[in-house]
Amino acid sequence: MLKKKATANELIWLFHEKLAGSNFPNAGIAIVPIGNGNWSALTNATERRHYPDLAKTVVRIERQLRARYLLKEV
Repeated sequence: MLKKKATANELIWLFHEKLAGSNFPNAGIAIVPIGNGNWSALTNATERRHYPDLAKTVVRIERQLRARYLLKEV
């Protein structure tokens, strides 16, 4: 399956769409390029300490989105 290319802002928007029904809808998410269109999602350490399930949720969403999207180089 071909992956679609998306900007970091589009990926952040997709994360917030998926987080909307969770306990952390306003979590800070950053998308970081790791080469060849691959990317990783980062969250604030303070938020991870206050919400331990946030890291697990972000990893789950990241797996879903990385299977479908590549990071578009700007």
